[in-house]
Parts: sequence; C-alpha cells; structure tokens
Amino acid sequence: MPHSHKSQNSLRSFCCPLRPNIPSSLVLILVFILLVIGLVTGCGSSAPSSTVRPITLVATATSAEPRTVLPESMVDELTSMAKRSKRKGGATVRAITAASGEASAIDLTPLRPNGQVQHATADAERQIRAAIDKLGVTLGETASTTPGLSVLPLLDRAAQIPDAEIHVLSSGISTEAPMDYRVIGWNTNPASVIDSIARQGQIPNLAGRHVTFHGLGVAGGSQPSLPPFARTIIERIWVGICERAEAASCTIGHDAPTAAAPVATMPVPVVPVPEVITENGCAVWLNLSDAVLHFAGGSAALPASADDALRPIVEATSRCLVQAIDITGHIADTGDGDDHNDLAGRRARAVADRLLALGLPPALLGTVSGHGAHEPVVPNFTGGIFDEDKATANRRVEVIFHQSGR
Repeated sequence: MPHSHKSQNSLRSFCCPLRPNIPSSLVLILVFILLVIGLVTGCGSSAPSSTVRPITLVATATSAEPRTVLPESMVDELTSMAKRSKRKGGATVRAITAASGEASAIDLTPLRPNGQVQHATADAERQIRAAIDKLGVTLGETASTTPGLSVLPLLDRAAQIPDAEIHVLSSGISTEAPMDYRVIGWNTNPASVIDSIARQGQIPNLAGRHVTFHGLGVAGGSQPSLPPFARTIIERIWVGICERAEAASCTIGHDAPTAAAPVATMPVPVVPVPEVITENGCAVWLNLSDAVLHFAGGSAALPASADDALRPIVEATSRCLVQAIDITGHIADTGDGDDHNDLAGRRARAVADRLLALGLPPALLGTVSGHGAHEPVVPNFTGGIFDEDKATANRRVEVIFHQSGR
C-alpha cells in the first residue's frame, strides 16, 4: 500500500532533518570571520618568545688579575635586557665573587616612582645607564678575600641559580686543585686535564646554560703575563670544561683587555711561565732572558755570546716546519715612562738581524716589535718601590713560532 504524502514528509524529517534556510551572504560573512580568527591565532602561536633571562656574573677579582670591569659587549647585552624587561625584577643580574655567602643582585629594569615599568624612553635609558654604571662600580670595587685563584667553585655556585645565563670574568689561571696550573704546567694536553677533573667529580652541571668567558689568560698584579700560546691553552681548557658540563653554548668574549691595577691584596701563588713552551716536541714560544742575551744596560748591541742561544732557533725552524717567527722585545718600567728611544724594539731587531745572519730564511721572519716601559711583562714597582728582580724579568726578548697546520 503506498505511503501517504503526510507519512513521506514525516519519514524525510526523521532521516534527513530539514536544512535551515540561511542566507548565502551570511554564510560568506561567517567564513570570512573564521579565516581571520585562524590567521590571527596562527600568527600568535608562531611569534618568537621575548622572555628575558636573568644573568649571573662570576668574578674571581684576585690580586693576580686586572681590576674587574664590565666588558663593552656585556654593557650592550645588559642594556638590551633592561629595555626588554616588562616587570620589576625582570632584568636581574647577580654577582658571585665567593664560594659561599649571598650573591649580590641588582635589577636593571627602569621603574617609575610607583614601581611600574618606566615607558618614557629618555627616562628609561637614563635609569638603565645609571644602573649599569652602578653595577660596574660595584664590580670594580670587588676584591677576593681568600688566597689563591679558583674558578670552579664559583662556576658551580652560578650553576645553582636557575635559568640564568652565566658570564665568567676571570683570567682562569687557577692555582687551586684540581686546576692548579703550577701542577698542570703549559706543556699539557687540555683533554687529559678535563678528563682528570671529570674523574674527580668536579665538573659543574651547566646543562642548558649559555656561558661566556671574559678575560681568559689576561694576567695582572703579581702574575706575570702569559704568552699567546699559554693564553690559548687556558681558553681551550675552560671551553672544554664548559662543553663537558653540557652547556648549551660556550663562548669566549674577546673584549679589549684592561690594565687597571687590582683592588685585591690577598696573595695568589705565582704560576711560573717557563723559558720555553713546546708542543709535540717543537717550541711554540721562547723567552730569551737578559741573562741569555747579555745586553748592556740601555744598549741594543747584541754580543757574540748570544749566538749559542740563537742557533737552536734557526735549526728548529726547519725541523719543526715553522712558517714564521715573531720577535718581541721588552724592557723594565723605570718609573719615568721613558722608552729609551724604543729600546725594546731595537733589541728585538738586533735579535732578528742576528738570526738572519745565522741562517734564518728571510721569508720566515714575521713581526718584529717592542713593548716599552708602559707595558711591562710584570709590574716591577711594589708599593711604589722599584723591584730589581721583577725589572730583570722584564728585560727580555720573546719569540713566537708559527707552525704549519696551526
């Protein structure tokens, strides 16, 4: 029996509900709104994070280093951090200068008198400059109160402050176990030093941290300056420790070195710089002392007795595949700032000329220069009194060997 018209409509309503009668123009408007919302949401989810990470400064500030200063690269970074801070305490810098005790902290966020973030550009910039200057003064007045120079305990303390980037302001010339350079020496394999520290459980946990080192190998005060190769060893060891500690990045900031006298007076053992530093049996740096060259006082005339010390240099240039040698003269600080007509440079030239006469190929002679009275290897005035022993150590000619493949 055929269904009635009424029953057919009821069946269609049950199986397939009637479509609402929506105008097509309204549908288009709804689609457009949904597209806009999707675009805005999509852009918002992919926007880069503007989170400001706090910074922890580690400063050894000993009597064997120049006075601690804020490197220019750090001033720029701190300024940027302060400008991006959106809340009080959002641009906090902590300074660690001792293995125990509280870390000092300063917030660089520019604030209004009511405690809200300062948005007036000129006022904000003025406040930021003042805060960074204050931080610089505080660091400059910092002085270690413990004997010796030890970076590892301070770095370990910095690692315990969560989510902060770490900047290490130190020469890195440690005098305490397990990194006593008096024991490690300069003719060493950095990898073996790092392995030894790891076996002793002294590697800090720097996982996920960004670490930057400033001033590595730059000595001052009681510590004689290091030759370039020794500074490179310092850098390689500290970067290796940082990488072994699983830091996210390990960077060396090559800022302009400071020559400011240290504030600290607590003694630090002197790490001796040997007369020669070798690598794989070949010299990479050589100190020709006044006792070896026998220059007369104030003279650049090189006596024939120096030849016995210079001949091995010529021999080494062929045996060790040397590409070039640089020669640098040094003199003592006499207190009057007199360079004695470039005496240091003239002595370096005298050594270079004698090496050429002894058979050094002219093509291997690199830079020949002198460092005057204002650039002593080690300060030879102690408490304003001339120190003859240190002055003698300053009267020298240094030779750097540039080898193939380095």
